[in-house]
Amino acid sequence: MNKIRIMRSFVAADTIAEIVGDEYDIGPLRSCKLFSKMLRTQDNDHYLVKNRAGEQKVIRVYQLGRHLQRSRSDYEFELDWLRFLYQRGLPVSYPIPRRDGALLGSIPAPEGERYYAMYSFARGKPMSLTNEEQLYQCGVEMARIHLVSNEFQTSSARQPMDLAFLVDSPLERMRRFWDSDQDYNLDLILTSAAEAKEEIEALLRNEEHTEDSWGPIGGDFHSANTHFDEEGQLTFFNFDLCGPGWRAYDIAVFLLNTNLTHSDTSMSEAFFAGYYSQRQLSKNEHAAVAPFMTLRRVWLTAAFTMNEGLAGHTFIAPARPS
Repeated sequence: MNKIRIMRSFVAADTIAEIVGDEYDIGPLRSCKLFSKMLRTQDNDHYLVKNRAGEQKVIRVYQLGRHLQRSRSDYEFELDWLRFLYQRGLPVSYPIPRRDGALLGSIPAPEGERYYAMYSFARGKPMSLTNEEQLYQCGVEMARIHLVSNEFQTSSARQPMDLAFLVDSPLERMRRFWDSDQDYNLDLILTSAAEAKEEIEALLRNEEHTEDSWGPIGGDFHSANTHFDEEGQLTFFNFDLCGPGWRAYDIAVFLLNTNLTHSDTSMSEAFFAGYYSQRQLSKNEHAAVAPFMTLRRVWLTAAFTMNEGLAGHTFIAPARPS
């Protein structure tokens, strides 16, 4: 064997601490720790950094771009957009520049070059899905992000969340890794995806046109990615799936992620009231939310159809004593 392939590596926390000390101007460090979680092979790694003044920051070390077809330009788009939103007063976790002014760095990891960036820390706790005030505020800020992003410009290209990304590529992945003779659900998924795609295409061909229906979106707004602090201020974070896309898809993803369509109607009404207070949905956009929810389910199914699986198979011992 001439070469050993490394599927998944973790950068030591003390190495990240050295990088932070060398490249960022945040003062002497008190600690640097890898966040603990069960990781899939395509998940990013996050390190909690604290300086001696007690300030917290997060270092994200991106996985290789193999799974989502990421390149340096994709990461630069994300960072440029988040800096733009922060400068416009939107409540997002924003990138911290290095001493040289750059937002993105890279590490020569065993499996290949991996990129990293430092972000502000999102204080607070995950948004409550039974708190109408929080859901209303979430709707307000999502709509504001959509509106403000109409003015965003960057020279960095990012993978668009078009129908090729949402439907065609995921279905190709499932066909490649699923055995159609044994996985009878594949036919159901293929049929549902085809019907939803056809419905979206019909809406796109509709003579009614919404000027700002397409633009930069979060791609994964989620209650777990939305923190509220003790003063009731929210912060959105984790924009790994952001990019150019349909605003109706952003709403569909949030509804699906939070399962609001199966909750008390007052909760979804609170969210939509907040969103509509800033930006109205056209008839086309409103009609597209349901089929976009179907496409999101298809996309997620393919995303979890991994040929390399989890970083490990199971625990060698129980996590807690029995």
